[in-house]
Amino acid sequence: MSDSVIRYDRVQRILHWLIAVVILSMIAIGLYMVQLPKEWELPPGQESVRAFWFLLHKSLGITAAALILVRIGWRLTHKAPPLPSYVPKWQQRLSGFVHGLLYALMVAMPLSGYLQSMFSKYDTKLWGIVLPRLAEPSTALREQFSEVHEILAFTLIAVLVLHISAAIRHRLTNRDISDRMSLCDKTNK
Repeated sequence: MSDSVIRYDRVQRILHWLIAVVILSMIAIGLYMVQLPKEWELPPGQESVRAFWFLLHKSLGITAAALILVRIGWRLTHKAPPLPSYVPKWQQRLSGFVHGLLYALMVAMPLSGYLQSMFSKYDTKLWGIVLPRLAEPSTALREQFSEVHEILAFTLIAVLVLHISAAIRHRLTNRDISDRMSLCDKTNK
């Protein structure tokens, strides 16, 4: 383990952790909000509770999409540091696959959520600002994109569990690999 580990640049590290917090928050909110009673099932005066969580989830989703596009743009112009040579080739290939899958899911999730919202009878809002409607409401299309969004969400959760498990493993065994994405500025070993 003599390789000196090269870290991601500061912008990539900040975007990584910012997007991670937003995505984990959205997963928690998404799992919570779909369990809430529908508008007509709530007592008078409580109708806005469900709407609040859905609007928050949508605003976070659009914000995440913007951050993800910035991250992809940055990543296309700033290469990831290579993994140390002591990391087995199969782990390097698996890491590349998982990261590619994460990027694909991070693009597909907000897109499917936005399309689901666009075909809903409700307006799509970004932090209270009504966004232009790009399509007429369609129950069939909303349900299709809702199903796609749900499948993608559980796929993302599974891939995140794999990603976080690998990060924890590296933190416990090869700390220098996990330091590549640390927010703390440290000198390379």
